[in-house]
Amino acid sequence: MNYWIFTVTQHRLDGELFAANEILNQRVSDQFWGLGEKALNRHSLQKEDRVVFYVDLPGKVFAASATLASDSFELTNDQRDNYGHGKKFYISDYGVLLADIQVWNTPRSVEGLVPHLKFIENKQSWFAYFQDGVRQISEADFRTITEGREVTLTEEFVLARDVVSETRFALEAHLEEFIDQNRKHINFGSELVRYQFEDQNGRKFPAGPWSIDFLCTDKASGDFAIIELKRGKRSDSTVGQILRYIVWVEDNLAKPNQKVRSIIVAKEIEDTLDYAVKGLPNESFLT
Repeated sequence: MNYWIFTVTQHRLDGELFAANEILNQRVSDQFWGLGEKALNRHSLQKEDRVVFYVDLPGKVFAASATLASDSFELTNDQRDNYGHGKKFYISDYGVLLADIQVWNTPRSVEGLVPHLKFIENKQSWFAYFQDGVRQISEADFRTITEGREVTLTEEFVLARDVVSETRFALEAHLEEFIDQNRKHINFGSELVRYQFEDQNGRKFPAGPWSIDFLCTDKASGDFAIIELKRGKRSDSTVGQILRYIVWVEDNLAKPNQKVRSIIVAKEIEDTLDYAVKGLPNESFLT
């Protein structure tokens, strides 16, 4: 069983505005969720998987949960018409059926849960993790969301005590923002552009249950480039993370002749990190 977040955002099409809450209510009534042909993770959705729905503006809340009653499937013409409701926006080529739907009387604010969600590494830029329509999460994060876990008094003391770690994390968050805003002026060995995919702009790009800090392409060669901040992690953990990302991009996005290289951004390059990456192809550092 896998666990997912389905993101619902408002859309404007042919002059008509479809509010996020309106979209969720319609699909809950349909017991169906529409998917685009190129939707990330579409092929991974399976019957019995669990899902929570994140509703963006104006509330920025988790509003409902459900169980998938089918694998992802291609709709027949009759199904397209039925679930399309005579509106171009609702017409989908693919989708999943929903069961055990629970619309929560009190939606749960995402900002109150961000400190506890492990898939959100950069807490300050948490919104970047909800750009894609379908994101895989861990069972632990799913339970955190569905149980509406809040910060306890004990945890408040722990957070207050961990000022040094929080300061370091804030600096790393600013570094990520700096890289994003000044990418064109940083020497990565070649000019890189963020990889665009549907609603995703390459930042916090979903790679299965993980998130790539920046997924880019080389403007000249078209090859993929993964930019990852070390964030104080152990060298072995950093290298293992990069290897997962490389394999995921090769399996899911790269064409047969498209290479994948990686760039680790670190405050300093210790001997253990330098030794750990010697076996990695197309690896470079930025300090």
